[in-house]
Amino acid sequence: MATDGKLISILSIDGGGVRGIIPSIILEFLESQLQKLDGEDVRIADYFDFIAGTSTGGLVTAMLTVPNERGRPLFAAADIKNFYLQESELIFPQESAQAQRSVLMYVKLALIKSVVFYPKYDGDYLHKKIKDMTGDKRLHETLTNVIIPSFDIKLLQPVIFSTLKAKCDDSEDPLLSDICIGTSAAPYYLPPYYFENNSSKGTKRFNLIDGGVAANNPTLLAIREVMKETSQKENSCLDIMDNSKILILSLGTGSSKRDEKLEVGDGKSWGLYKLFMGPEGTTPLIDVVLTAMDDMVDIYMSVFFRSSGFKDNYLRVQVDSLKYTEASTDNSKRENLENLVNIGNELLKKPVSELDLETDLLKDYRMKGGIGLAGLAA
Repeated sequence: MATDGKLISILSIDGGGVRGIIPSIILEFLESQLQKLDGEDVRIADYFDFIAGTSTGGLVTAMLTVPNERGRPLFAAADIKNFYLQESELIFPQESAQAQRSVLMYVKLALIKSVVFYPKYDGDYLHKKIKDMTGDKRLHETLTNVIIPSFDIKLLQPVIFSTLKAKCDDSEDPLLSDICIGTSAAPYYLPPYYFENNSSKGTKRFNLIDGGVAANNPTLLAIREVMKETSQKENSCLDIMDNSKILILSLGTGSSKRDEKLEVGDGKSWGLYKLFMGPEGTTPLIDVVLTAMDDMVDIYMSVFFRSSGFKDNYLRVQVDSLKYTEASTDNSKRENLENLVNIGNELLKKPVSELDLETDLLKDYRMKGGIGLAGLAA
C-alpha cells in the first residue's frame, strides 16, 4: 500500500473473452521493460498497489497475483498471452458451438435448445483449467491488492471481491478459482456459477454471473474501492478529492465502434434472434451494452482527470478499430487469435491515444515529455 507522499498506482483490465490477448500483449511488453530496469525477477504485481479486473480481466488479474511456493507470482506476463493462444479453442470450441446452432437444417430446434434453454458453452474445461492454475489459493493471498467484480443474480446486486476485505473478514475470502469462474460466467456464453464460502461467520452463498454486467471496465470501481479502503485508515495518503495521488493504467480489450457493421434499417426485424445472433456468430446486444459501459467509464475518468489538471495520471490503452468479428467474445479460431496478437503488437507502436469527448473516438495524444505507448515503462 502506498504511503503519504506517494502515488497510489492502479492497474485496471477490462473484460472481453478472447480479446484478453490484447492487454496481455501490453502487460508482456511492460513487464519486459521493467525487467530491464530492475532485474529479470520483477513482475507486474511489484509495481501496482491495486489491480482490478473483470471477467477475462479478472482471470488475468489472478494470474498476475497468485503466488507460487516461494511467494512470488506464479505466472509471468508472457504466460498470459500463451494461455489465450493455447486454451481459447478448448474453452470456446467452435465446431460444437456451430453444430448446436445448425440453423440451416434445424432452425427452430437449434434456436429453442441453444439460444433459449442453454448457454452456448458448458464451461467445464474453463472451470477445470482455472482450478488447476490457482489451486487452493484464497483471495487474501494475492501478492498485491486485487479487486474483481461479479454479479449475484439471486440478490440482484454487484459483488466486489477485494483482497483488503478478505484480509479483514474470512467470509469475504473465497478461493481465487471460485472468484475467477464467477466473474467470467458471461450470460449467453457460459452458465451462472454457484459456490459456498465457509467461514467463522458461517456459510456464505453466491449465485454469480459475469462481472461485466456491473463493471466491464472496472477503473471507476477500483477508484471507489481504493477511496473506501484508504479513507478508513488514519493519516491516509489519499484525500478523497485529491486525484493527484492516483495513477491509473487502464487496459481495454478493443472495440469495433469504427467498423459500423450493424445497420438498423426500419428496426422492425430486430427481435430476440437478431439481437443475439449477429453476423458470423456475433452478439449485437451484448457487444453494444459492454462497449457503452466501457466508454462511459472512460468518459468519466477523462473528464475527472482533465478538469483537475492531472490528465497524465490516467492512461487508457484501447483500440476502437477492430472489425466486428474480431470484437467477438468467443471467436477462438486460430486465425482470429493470431490476428489479435498482431493488433496488440501494432498498438505498442502507436502514439498514446485519448478519448475525444466530442466524437467519443480515440485520437492521438502525446504525453508530457513525448512519451508514447512504447515508452510506458521508461
